[in-house]
Amino acid sequence: MKFKNSKIQVTLENKNYKAMKNLPQYFKRVFDDYMVLVKVNPDDFSGTELIIHPDGKVEKTEMVFDEEIFDDLKVDEFNTCSPLEFNLQLAKTND
Repeated sequence: MKFKNSKIQVTLENKNYKAMKNLPQYFKRVFDDYMVLVKVNPDDFSGTELIIHPDGKVEKTEMVFDEEIFDDLKVDEFNTCSPLEFNLQLAKTND
């Protein structure tokens, strides 16, 4: 994409656009006595599920999802959450 000004010509090349477009997405649902956080990589539908127990224990499971994972999460009433929240909980695992 080029922008021209009488004195300036700027060329923008975003070689990382595809990588930025497919950043992992994060989801969260709070149940009665535990919380589930999910990270989904939209490129290959791999991801991680974290279950946070009432005693603070964090259980980590590496997952492979199908193409309908985003619809499934919506039906199951998961909301989006921040990568920071997910990674703070992930840091509590022993892995």
